Amino acid sequence: MPVVHLIRHGQASFGAAEYDELSDLGREQSRTVGLALAARSVRIDRAVSGALRRQRDTAKLCLEAAGMPCEFSVDDRFDEYDHLGLAQQVMEDASVPTSSREFQAVLDAALERWISGALVPAGMPTWGGFGDRVWAGLEEVLAGLGRGGSGAVFTSGGAITAICARLLGLPPAGCVALHRVVVNGGITKIVSGRAGIALISFNDHAHIPEPQLTYR
Repeated sequence: MPVVHLIRHGQASFGAAEYDELSDLGREQSRTVGLALAARSVRIDRAVSGALRRQRDTAKLCLEAAGMPCEFSVDDRFDEYDHLGLAQQVMEDASVPTSSREFQAVLDAALERWISGALVPAGMPTWGGFGDRVWAGLEEVLAGLGRGGSGAVFTSGGAITAICARLLGLPPAGCVALHRVVVNGGITKIVSGRAGIALISFNDHAHIPEPQLTYR
């Protein structure tokens, strides 16, 4: 049966002028994932990345470190939602917090309202629409792998959460709880068999050493 490894990008540059760029630690995390894939003898027949810079750079660094061909396709269906814009909409005229802990609290509240339908952010899809987009991308990757194929998708925490929440039938609060713990460089394993698409493992990060462990 085909298998897809959903890989969350390395740490981005939270608080910097340009968020969509890997930090030095994020680049190291990306290489760590690649070394782990090689050590586990994971075969990648097809690699796909979202269109965001942090996703594409993670794919390149990871595949290089794994000693695999560095060619990968780009599919913007795996892009992340606008988490900074979402947080700003619940802050009204106040500034979005710059500390990671305070920002997470604001984002959690905004996410639960967005997922439940209580908040319809301007310029953003509904949570259901966002999930449908990511799911369609996943289905296409799985269908293209064929029996026994193995793929990697380099994406973000929200996209991974949307896929897992759909498979597990989670309510809004459960989605937020899942989203909160997705680790940079974590690997989530999805398979497709006779019974349909299934979640095999979520957020595996045993390969990430403690000093490299980050959630944002």
